[in-house]
Amino acid sequence: MKVETGMMLGILYTLVMVPLVTYLLYKGKLRKELEWVILLLSALMGFAYFAPMFPWQMQLLLLGKIPQANLLMVIVATSAIVLSSLILGRVFCGHVCPIGAVQELTYIAPLKKVKVPSHWTDLVRWAMFIVILISSIVLSMNLTKLLGLQDLFTLTLSFSAIIFLAIMVSSTVVYRPFCRLFCPIGALSSLFSGRSLLGVRRQEGCVECGRCQKVCPSQVLKVRAGAECYLCGRCMETCQKDSLKYSKGKVSK
Repeated sequence: MKVETGMMLGILYTLVMVPLVTYLLYKGKLRKELEWVILLLSALMGFAYFAPMFPWQMQLLLLGKIPQANLLMVIVATSAIVLSSLILGRVFCGHVCPIGAVQELTYIAPLKKVKVPSHWTDLVRWAMFIVILISSIVLSMNLTKLLGLQDLFTLTLSFSAIIFLAIMVSSTVVYRPFCRLFCPIGALSSLFSGRSLLGVRRQEGCVECGRCQKVCPSQVLKVRAGAECYLCGRCMETCQKDSLKYSKGKVSK
């Protein structure tokens, strides 16, 4: 299948799935079993069509390697994904992006988890973002390709694919290492998602038992979920008082 066709399928998939997942979250209907189905579907899109891979598209934009005929479409779609986090939070990153979906699924592995606070991952992420910018604009280097993103999802055997496979395997114990350390889309989205209109918020009836904070894999749940909330739903699922909702407006204490 041509790259352009895969890219178009990825954009269409995103246009369908982001509103659908948002609706399910808002209505409280995104049960764990359904979430796994959506994550599996998103992961399969990545392996079958290498789409929707917006971190890859952004890397190509920085390199100036998007064909002129597709340039406007890619710019609009990539910008829309980033800006959607200002309204919806990290819906795309959490459920629709194939890279994120694979990491979310591997994190289910019954292994002892290492929880890394987001204030540490933020330092590495922005350092990596600067490296990606410099390597792309100054050195014309595709860092995401060197990390093996394309090779792994196209099932191409290479040393780079092994590097990306190692990152994916590490996500069995560390929550979303690629999203939180390397992804340029994730870095830009984090600028908006902490102030998003919709997000996980504490409601009336919260007794501050701390159960939700203990299960939050990225350690960002306070009065409302922070910029690194991937809407995994673990906090809402564990709340015995039903006091956490994906909602809008001010928080009720």
